Amino acid sequence: MNPLLISFKRILKEIRSEKILNKIAEGKIVYFENPSEKIAFRCLHSEIGKPSKYYVKYYGHDEYEIDFNSRYIIMSALEGRPISKARYDKYHLIESNYRNRDFKIPSRTRQWVISG
Repeated sequence: MNPLLISFKRILKEIRSEKILNKIAEGKIVYFENPSEKIAFRCLHSEIGKPSKYYVKYYGHDEYEIDFNSRYIIMSALEGRPISKARYDKYHLIESNYRNRDFKIPSRTRQWVISG
């Protein structure tokens, strides 16, 4: 692969990651996905000082809540890309055989908290 193309893709990934992480730090509602894992996330902040809530959807599966400490969220925030609310809302309608099993991300107790 062309070294210039590789550098461009790396820079683009860093910009996407920074955009996601900045929105999370600002306390905004954030929608992002990891296309290679076919998984989308929604991050909601209830109030300053309280843990954020994170929800996940796989292709063909309904949304459920997970804790932030999951490696899936961390990797998707670092390697994923922002998506629109409209795309997130339709994510469970996308057909896929990628995740044919009943799969749940393990819950943890530690979460990021927005402080003010």
